[in-house]
Amino acid sequence: MEDSNEEFEPLFDYSRVQPFNVVCLDDDSQDESPVFCPKKRKLTDAKEKKKEQDVDSKDVKVIDCDDKEDDEEDWLPPPPKNVNNCSKTLEEDSTLKALRLKRAELASLAQSAEEVVRAVEESVRKDLSASLQYSPKSDTKQPLEPPHEREKLVISIQDKDGTKQFRVYMDDKFERLFKMYADRIKLDVKNLVFCFDGDKVSPVATPASLGMEENDIIEVHVKSS
Repeated sequence: MEDSNEEFEPLFDYSRVQPFNVVCLDDDSQDESPVFCPKKRKLTDAKEKKKEQDVDSKDVKVIDCDDKEDDEEDWLPPPPKNVNNCSKTLEEDSTLKALRLKRAELASLAQSAEEVVRAVEESVRKDLSASLQYSPKSDTKQPLEPPHEREKLVISIQDKDGTKQFRVYMDDKFERLFKMYADRIKLDVKNLVFCFDGDKVSPVATPASLGMEENDIIEVHVKSS
């Protein structure tokens, strides 16, 4: 047996291994309290503390230092949701306002046009009523007679040089005829004497007043100086 122990050497050197504090279970030491290894207690305490820290870390809410800045920013008014929407709303409001003004202007113009048409209709109605009430005597009035044509005749004036003919109106005064003759022979009418049927013809007389006919002759004499 001893030879066998010598033949088999231990594979490991257990001299460095420190044994645990083993609880003695002998009868002599039953009244004594068990003694534990202090190192093992430290390890156990460390594990328990670690477990407590893990549990506490789960329950404890982590507060970020940046939360203070967020709280301060919460006091500021929130930024507008959408500036583009506000600008679009303002543009729509201005467009609607312009459309309302344009519609009001068109309505005013339409009302003015209606008033003008109404005034014209009223004027036409008044004119028509006045024309219907006009006296019918104006319709039965005799039309104006055309102006009476003035009768003309040819009168011959005879002097020492021959006969000269003039066409005059029956109601013209001889004064005009005498002047025409004097201008033609280049003499003063005051130096001429006109006679018809032996009687002196007055310048204010007319062919009709003397009863003259076509181609009657008036004699002319020059006064002696």
